[in-house]
Amino acid sequence: MDQERIFVLHEFIDGEAQKWFCRHVLHTNWDKQDWTFKEVLIGLYNRFVNAATMQEAHEAFRTAVYDAQTGIQTFYDKLVGHAQNMAMYLDEFTIQETFLDGIPAEMRRVLIHDNNLSPEVNTVTEFLAYAIRYE
Repeated sequence: MDQERIFVLHEFIDGEAQKWFCRHVLHTNWDKQDWTFKEVLIGLYNRFVNAATMQEAHEAFRTAVYDAQTGIQTFYDKLVGHAQNMAMYLDEFTIQETFLDGIPAEMRRVLIHDNNLSPEVNTVTEFLAYAIRYE
């Protein structure tokens, strides 16, 4: 059954995925001779989908911007959502730094100077709570 699925799958892929498939799954000189359908799908996913998805998540995290229309909670949720889609979840300080860099300068000034928050002492969720009150 797996062999039939594998050969049918071959008909539905093209380009680099088909080249990978031929080199790794169909070629007879490889150490691995008997691929299961699941192994082929995982191999294709790891080679093509996973790398692209991680890069997209990283780029989306890096380019996320605060929008006054949707608010600070939405901005924070976007950052965390993109971070969760990365292969390695970012550390809290990186999320906090991106959060602080992405909010309006006046809001950041109020959080740090007027509310005495510090990136070295306070968590990103504490900054978020004060930012929600600021809005």
